[in-house]
Amino acid sequence: MSGLTRAKADLAAGDVRAARERLKSLVVTYPHDLEVRRLLAEAYRRDGQPTEAGRWGYLVGPDATESERRAFEHHNGFASCARVTESRLRQLLRSDDLARIADTEGRALLRSLPRRRPLDRRDGPFELVARRVATWRAASTWR
Repeated sequence: MSGLTRAKADLAAGDVRAARERLKSLVVTYPHDLEVRRLLAEAYRRDGQPTEAGRWGYLVGPDATESERRAFEHHNGFASCARVTESRLRQLLRSDDLARIADTEGRALLRSLPRRRPLDRRDGPFELVARRVATWRAASTWR
């Protein structure tokens, strides 16, 4: 019996903790497997952890609710930092290739990340140019 099959059986039996532990090791081994990420988001959702459910379903439209995505963003300081970088998101989502785990909705989310910033933050000329370059790169990369 494979690890994924065991994790599904654990979820079906209601043993969320065991399923979550199996799935966390599988996501390290198979970082681009959407089924593993989907099940991990579901396990955290059942366990009442919206932040982690939002993390594992962040770039795939139906795998996380909007409130779970906001909880993930809030927990990781997306609103308070100057710019959310692609490398930071790769690290948080444990994937070296975000394009392989993002659907159409996820790509739109990736395009919008460079424009996000705290409302009370005033950018100087350097930050303004850096944000415009990042926005252009995101728009050309995540079509």
